[in-house]
Amino acid sequence: MRARVGPYQIRDVLGQGAMGVVYAAQDERLGRIVAIKTLTKNGDPTSRARLLREARAAAGLNHPGICQVFDVGEEKGELWVAMELLEGESLLDRIARGRIEIDEGLEICLGILGPLEYLHSRGMVHRDLKPSNIFLTPHGVKLLDFSLTVEHVSAPDTRLTQEGSIIGTPHYMAPEQWRAQPISPRTDIFACGAILYELLAGRWAFPGDDPIDVFHACAFEEPPRLTGPAGIEEIENVVRRSLEKKPRDRYATAAEMAAALKVARDRLRNASGVSATGTGEAVSQLRRFIALPFRLLRPDPELDFLASSLPEAISAALAGLEHVVVRSTSLAEGTTAGETDPRKLAAELDVDCVLRGTLMSAGSRLRLNAQLVEVPKGTVVWTLQEEVSLGDLFEVQDALSRRVVEGLAVPLSQREQARLRQDVPGNARAYELYLRAIHARAGGGSFTATANMTQRDLLRACLDADPDFAPAWARYGRVCRIISKYGLGNTEEHLDLARQAFERAKALNPDSPLFHNYYTFFELEEHGEPIEALRRLLGRVRARVADADLYAGLVAAARFGGLYQASLAAHERGRRLDPKLETSVHHTYFLLGQMDRVAGPDLLHAVRGDDETALGILRGSDAQSAEGTVKAYVDCLLAALEGRGADAERAYRRALDTGLRDPEHMFYFARALSRAGLGPVALEAGRRVVTRGFYCAQPLDDDPWLETLRAEPDFEDLRAQAREGRSAAVAAYAEAGGEELLGVSEI
Repeated sequence: MRARVGPYQIRDVLGQGAMGVVYAAQDERLGRIVAIKTLTKNGDPTSRARLLREARAAAGLNHPGICQVFDVGEEKGELWVAMELLEGESLLDRIARGRIEIDEGLEICLGILGPLEYLHSRGMVHRDLKPSNIFLTPHGVKLLDFSLTVEHVSAPDTRLTQEGSIIGTPHYMAPEQWRAQPISPRTDIFACGAILYELLAGRWAFPGDDPIDVFHACAFEEPPRLTGPAGIEEIENVVRRSLEKKPRDRYATAAEMAAALKVARDRLRNASGVSATGTGEAVSQLRRFIALPFRLLRPDPELDFLASSLPEAISAALAGLEHVVVRSTSLAEGTTAGETDPRKLAAELDVDCVLRGTLMSAGSRLRLNAQLVEVPKGTVVWTLQEEVSLGDLFEVQDALSRRVVEGLAVPLSQREQARLRQDVPGNARAYELYLRAIHARAGGGSFTATANMTQRDLLRACLDADPDFAPAWARYGRVCRIISKYGLGNTEEHLDLARQAFERAKALNPDSPLFHNYYTFFELEEHGEPIEALRRLLGRVRARVADADLYAGLVAAARFGGLYQASLAAHERGRRLDPKLETSVHHTYFLLGQMDRVAGPDLLHAVRGDDETALGILRGSDAQSAEGTVKAYVDCLLAALEGRGADAERAYRRALDTGLRDPEHMFYFARALSRAGLGPVALEAGRRVVTRGFYCAQPLDDDPWLETLRAEPDFEDLRAQAREGRSAAVAAYAEAGGEELLGVSEI
């Protein structure tokens, strides 16, 4: 070991690499210990320029979170820089040591943002934030390596040393750096977000085996959502905004990001008890899974029903796991199992794991070939080949479901392990009928009698064969509710059948996501109990069920209670889990008067205020071919717009005779009746609306179509009843922790 570097007495070697050595040395002039970074005289010109740039950049900075540079010199062709000797470890080493607690990770990120804000305030961008350039000392975080630091620029980034080579670790580079576009402080914000994600999840936000894969991930893909203790969604929001692809969508400053992170941290602590001592629950990535429709290797009418129903049954079995978001098989309709581009599939369906398979008859048996594939890489996790009889279909579903869980490598609670062992059909015939019923639903319209009656009959036959199969009871309850709601059959009979079916499904498996999701709309539309639905669904959210359909139910339950901001927040939360999730949020926008955001069914567009457009829709073949109460509503609305008040009332009475019970559907009748000038009849309908649990206080105040209704002498009583119902819903929402769970308050 050499004795000196310039005026510094060497004490020890701290590190050594191909380009130079780092020493601990004594500054004999000032009596302090420093770190000396040297560059061998054989070092290339670019490395020399980088070291000099680092020295010059850091020398002008004075912040406790930035490593100080004291001196620079050259001796016999060897360049050296003297800087602050730090006690502690790099963040890279800390990550390598193992799990980082939530609060520790948040404090590290806040420690990075402080000096970063100072750096930006001096007109500089670091450009190379990564764990190896961040040092953890007993007194806080220190930023290192300013060799790529530049002033704020509007010109393209110059990150290349030699043509085609990239400095630094690609996993933290913002999209604009990859594209050699102008950079700004928001470029560092992206890197900080990527580091925070890694600290929490224990994995890179943008993984890849080579720079091309990493570039594609950074530029086009979203990292998996985070799951963990109650309140982690607030942290997730901060991470997501910092990782926006477009710089303008990120936080403008490090201080802004730090302020948002502190608020999120405090809410997390209040919600889940995560403390500064780091005793909180760990964060992990949500795996995003979809079972694609299976592909028939040759046409076979006897097997058609399995192509969609078997993957959907697998999806239903896996729904509601805490660490897995299950996309609906219907999203991939038209996507064949064997002809998919993994990168395109990952982007379009927002998934990172896909089950695909092929089916073929082999005499009296079924030949199945299935694969679990990680996308966008296209890595095959496992392959399963089976030849079974139709009597073994449930064993196939069960085996595939278990293999999927193993392949996803997600932790399962005891409750989840027990649930995966539930819902076993009693015999093969019952399960085949169940799958055929799923296929019947996929192939028919929701509001036509034929499709719903076919599914009902198949489910009834399934339950006759096995009266203890809970999933079939849940689906039977749903189809009977649909038939009752839309007047597609005997209303009271099917309403009673739906009630009995849901009671049976709950008794057999009270934790079934299928039951909870289907029961919500029965609870709202037939029982008129939005407050109970709110409590039940928020309880499921608190249990951290990663089920997008749960939030779809909350969209409706909150709206029925008059909690429109909570309804919108539930839609946003559901879309984070499943970007293609369909909810009834268009009705919420409609009630708020935000007509430009209404993007629902044509019949909703028909009441946006443009009479000519509305008349065109209502006179069209789709509207005129509707059945049951939907057809009655079309006739009522058309009559109202054409000034035929008596016909509008007749259509309303026909809907009541058909069995109209849904208070939200009734609200739209009340609007049409009011528009037709039928104040007393509209008031009658309005009473039904509010009495049955649709607390529409705001539209009662400001919907322009309700002017006639508002002129009625008893309107104030109706409005007071709606406000009272909403107040009760607000209280229930607060009691169930709605504000912390959905992130919005209702007053």
